[in-house]
Amino acid sequence: MRRRFQLTPSQEAELRHVSTTSKSGTLRTRAQAVRLYGTNYPIEEVMEICGCCRNSIMNWCQAYRQGGLAGLRDHRTGGNNAKLTKVQRLELKDRLHRYSPRQLFGDQSDRPDGRYWSLPDFRRAIERWYGVVYGSSASYYSLFAQCGFTYQRSEKRFKSRKEAEIMTFEEQLEKKLIDVAQDAPDTVFMASDEASLYLQATTTSVWAPRGQTPYIRAAPCRQKVCFYGTLNLHSGKEIATRSAKMNAQESAGHLRVVLAEYPGRPIVLFWDRAPWHRGKPIDQVLQENPRLEIWRLPVAAPDLNPQEHVWKATRRAVSHNHDVPHLVELADQFENHLKHHTFHCSLLDRYGFNAICPMFK
Repeated sequence: MRRRFQLTPSQEAELRHVSTTSKSGTLRTRAQAVRLYGTNYPIEEVMEICGCCRNSIMNWCQAYRQGGLAGLRDHRTGGNNAKLTKVQRLELKDRLHRYSPRQLFGDQSDRPDGRYWSLPDFRRAIERWYGVVYGSSASYYSLFAQCGFTYQRSEKRFKSRKEAEIMTFEEQLEKKLIDVAQDAPDTVFMASDEASLYLQATTTSVWAPRGQTPYIRAAPCRQKVCFYGTLNLHSGKEIATRSAKMNAQESAGHLRVVLAEYPGRPIVLFWDRAPWHRGKPIDQVLQENPRLEIWRLPVAAPDLNPQEHVWKATRRAVSHNHDVPHLVELADQFENHLKHHTFHCSLLDRYGFNAICPMFK
């Protein structure tokens, strides 16, 4: 069936020229879509080539028929500066950094604590200050970006965390790394931690067809397998051992495995302050092996331990959204991933060790 919308040779030439030479990406797309549709291309192909929907193509064809090329031009004025001047936007940036929603709206702020900005509070603030209301959320997002704000997921911080202790630790760590790089470059820096693995799957977001929510089988049992993991900060190699529980005896056994892996070499091990990292079994290992030096991480500072990233990467690869029916099988996969992958970290680079230590350059 012949389409009612047909282009003459001169119109086709005009649109072809515009679709290849125009500096406006919007005009190029519209001209190409009208030209293809007006020369009997299937509508599905036009949609795929131009990346647009059927309604847009029909509207552009009608606009071209009524006004020619002028009908295809983008007449939107757009831009946040259509309603706020440059001076007002600079003032807005200052106000957003100076005030919190709680200070402006009190108990009526969108979030309970009122410390951080949300879109509803941002709308109300702009309307109060400037009498301006935007019809699109995208305009507010653009203004947020111009004011130096980004949309960020909140991070959990332990109440017992003490920033002063962390700063002191990092200063001491930097000095230690420099001293070792100069005086004992064969020292191996390592980070250790423990993790519990349950058959219960941890969930994560995945892409799925709309309306088809992925379901993960829930395992009601609370049986678990404990893992000790120690990361070589130079090579990214992981030493992993499996146990039924975490206590000082098991911790001492894992330390002996680490020592056997690097016979004769000095080892500096970063460890947190868990109760099973202390006790007579640990003291005995340290007495028997003076080449092992343990550095206790500050309280409530898991972000300083590179081993935490190893657990995160392995859970993502093995235990997120899994459908393994038995805990032993899942533990085997977990351990296999730990032992057969490398997990590089930036700690030694960040504190300048690799820059001055010839052994690891």
